[in-house]
Amino acid sequence: MLRAELQRRGFAPSFSARGLVTAKAQRPIGVDELPPLVFARRTCLSLTQPQHKDVDVDAVVSSLGALLHSEQAGTPAQAGDVVVTTVERGQQRFVGVHVQRPGLSPDPGGDPRLQIPDNAPSRAWLKFEEAARLFDLHVDPDDVVVEVGCSPGGMTRALLDRGALVTGIDPNAMDAGILENRARFRHLRCSAQAVDVLQLPGPVRLLVVDVNQRPNAAISSIEAIAQRTRRDLRAALLILKLGDWGHVSELPQWLERIGRLLAMPVRATQLPANRQELCVFASRQL
Repeated sequence: MLRAELQRRGFAPSFSARGLVTAKAQRPIGVDELPPLVFARRTCLSLTQPQHKDVDVDAVVSSLGALLHSEQAGTPAQAGDVVVTTVERGQQRFVGVHVQRPGLSPDPGGDPRLQIPDNAPSRAWLKFEEAARLFDLHVDPDDVVVEVGCSPGGMTRALLDRGALVTGIDPNAMDAGILENRARFRHLRCSAQAVDVLQLPGPVRLLVVDVNQRPNAAISSIEAIAQRTRRDLRAALLILKLGDWGHVSELPQWLERIGRLLAMPVRATQLPANRQELCVFASRQL
């Protein structure tokens, strides 16, 4: 998927190994021209030829005033930091550089390596936490959140732990530990289409969607809710289930539809916790 994405953006394929894809630009490019990619956890501008294993990485880091990341180690980057990343495959060492900005993972290798807590009833906790870290998504205490597809409560746990007031929409049962939070969690046990949108709380600051439907059906299912809540929304987070990798070709149409529905700019990425699915983030700050 990543090779195809690079080719669509005009890059020619080059050396690849497990977990590493390189490509050549048709013209010299600067670090500020690195494209945002859906299927790459880390995108860097190469500083060296791969056969130069004896490159003095410390000197490169010092000359750039940069942070040093390997694939698994390093201090998380802050916005504006210059980051040098090293990747080794056999006898080859790759050294790349990027400038940290919102929407790029601050973590080495683009993976925060979070551990799901015992009180989180599903892996959805991990998806939310990774997205929040990647997109610098803040949920303030008493923020009103509508969560579509909340069962059994993985993302709900992450939201409640931040002090949010959550209205969850799902015909399936919730984890008993989530239901104990009666003051902060309300469960509408029905589908999104069956919700009386006039009864939704307000003002809704965050809309979260993670339903077991194909992307077009999932987007259709939240149209009424989105139209009701979008005036006050700060952000929205949608997990789109692909079902088949061949459907990725429809991603531009999905993003255009979501952006129009929410009246916000959107970005898509594949989180480390995602499987055959994508994360779409919408925010007025993108």
